Amino acid sequence: MAKFTVRFLPSDISTTVPEGTSFLEAAAAAGLPLRSPCGGQGHCGKCVVQVGCGADEARPEERRLFNDRELAEGRRLACQAKVIADADVIVPASSLVVEHRVSVEGAFREVLVEPNVCKIPLRLSPPSLEDPRTDLKRVLDALGRTVRPTRSLGPLRALPGALRCAGDEVTAVTVGDDLVAVEPGDTSDAAHGAAVDIGTTTVVAYLCHLPTGRLASVAADLNPQARYGADVISRLQTAVAEREGAARLSRAIVQLLDDLVGRAADEAGVSRESIYEIAVVGNTCMTHFFLAVAPTGLAEAPFVPAFRCAQRVRAADLGIAVHPEASVFVLPNIGGYVGADTVGMILASELDRGDGVAVAVDIGTNGEIVVAKDGEMCACSTAAGPAFEGARISRGMRAAAGAIDAVAVEDDVDCHVIGDVPARGLCGSGLVDAVAELVRVGVIAESGRMRRPDELLSHPEKVRHRLIENEDGVQFVLARAEETEDGKPLSLTARDVRETQLAKAAIYAGMDLLLADFGASPGDIDRLLLAGAFGNYIRRESAIGIGLIPALDLDRVESIGNAAGVGARLVLTSTSERRRAEAIARRVKHVALSERDGFYDRFADAMALRPMSGAD
Repeated sequence: MAKFTVRFLPSDISTTVPEGTSFLEAAAAAGLPLRSPCGGQGHCGKCVVQVGCGADEARPEERRLFNDRELAEGRRLACQAKVIADADVIVPASSLVVEHRVSVEGAFREVLVEPNVCKIPLRLSPPSLEDPRTDLKRVLDALGRTVRPTRSLGPLRALPGALRCAGDEVTAVTVGDDLVAVEPGDTSDAAHGAAVDIGTTTVVAYLCHLPTGRLASVAADLNPQARYGADVISRLQTAVAEREGAARLSRAIVQLLDDLVGRAADEAGVSRESIYEIAVVGNTCMTHFFLAVAPTGLAEAPFVPAFRCAQRVRAADLGIAVHPEASVFVLPNIGGYVGADTVGMILASELDRGDGVAVAVDIGTNGEIVVAKDGEMCACSTAAGPAFEGARISRGMRAAAGAIDAVAVEDDVDCHVIGDVPARGLCGSGLVDAVAELVRVGVIAESGRMRRPDELLSHPEKVRHRLIENEDGVQFVLARAEETEDGKPLSLTARDVRETQLAKAAIYAGMDLLLADFGASPGDIDRLLLAGAFGNYIRRESAIGIGLIPALDLDRVESIGNAAGVGARLVLTSTSERRRAEAIARRVKHVALSERDGFYDRFADAMALRPMSGAD
């Protein structure tokens, strides 16, 4: 397949991609993530770029957005335009995601905006001898629907002052069927909520304007629990074995969530007190830690969580500084290690409503897998480990400036480094690229063994000279000393390859087993959805090349971004979607892989580094 160079301006960053790659994918490969809240469907119009030449013909989605003059000037949607020749692309600042590469956007879809929080402006008649109703009674009567009176002293104490300082105009605030505040004047537009995705590695908070459902701002940061272990199992051990372990893990995540909500509010220019509800997703362990519920039952078989159903608590009780009567809604878990984030992913991708065979995989420290066939669903969690997040890799790092995130091998090795700076390390997408390319050219065998230089005498000299042998075995140099930040060669080691094999085999074997429960194989998949930050940036050809995902036609493989976070946003802005999320959690069959016959045989088969079709 022909490959072409795409140069992005004004940053002057270039990347080489195969013909037919979208400019959105090319930008991601170049370390320039573009805004794409619709998940590359061409609906949102956020990924606008200007292409001088080298793009195919405009698609209907673009013709609806741009007029003939704009199209003639090269205005295109990066998610729709495909590379057909070398191209120079101008990227306006408004199209860039201004974050380190945390996946904060996903395939958000339109829903009816019906938040659980309502602010209703009221005009009240003043009390009189003829109408001596109490202040609370007058508010409840004016609402004209069944609302439970406030059950907290704060709003009750503030009620007389609110009514008398504002004359006849006040705003009643309800959360669900509870009256939580009465505010002087018309404050109906000052209503916000936060949707939070607590990932094992990253935490993302989305601040939403509730009356419109509009996304107001986003804040993201690394999960501070990482200092207690890169994966969930390490943190569980800390929580169970150390006397204050669980409390420390809980404080760490609550403090970060409080900070992120504050940062998002500051960025949007809104008061924390205008935030009345927070919707939270996370895996089962993360939701336990967040609520300071001991995860003891998850530390050993049969891995029983303390709760599965949705939880609603006061934000103040957790120590989150928002409106004093704000509530926190934690989406339901499915079971074991399959948590609320998987419910959010199903909700966002509508796996519960599709036809045919669909698979969604959130590739992170834990790989959550959902298989759906004609509306029936089963799910599992597989311990992929943190390799794809950069942990346990000799020079691994997150996808930030200095990370090698794309690798190509021809006569020599071509590595792309995020930020166009000296290389510091290797992130997940670069790891998969490196292994896939070295397998393709025969430097790494299907078994994962890295061949020695004397076994590759027919290979290009520049490639062969990158193989070095030392006390740690054979390594492949991706960036020479003069190309790195620390002046030391940056190599892919045999251990790095083995960590990649273990991670990808766990995911593929879990997917294969769930499909078998429906009488299907990987080759029967109609839609394969890749969620999460890693799934958003990985090159699909490389994932297929090492057998991380089945060898499917590329048009059947979609990246859907942070689907768990999208699910939290849907629940925050729509009570219908909230009810649907709770129904999804009840419908999904939870599968514990460790208890299933055939999983370890599938795992062993999936260790091979080669494309896999399901007949293997």
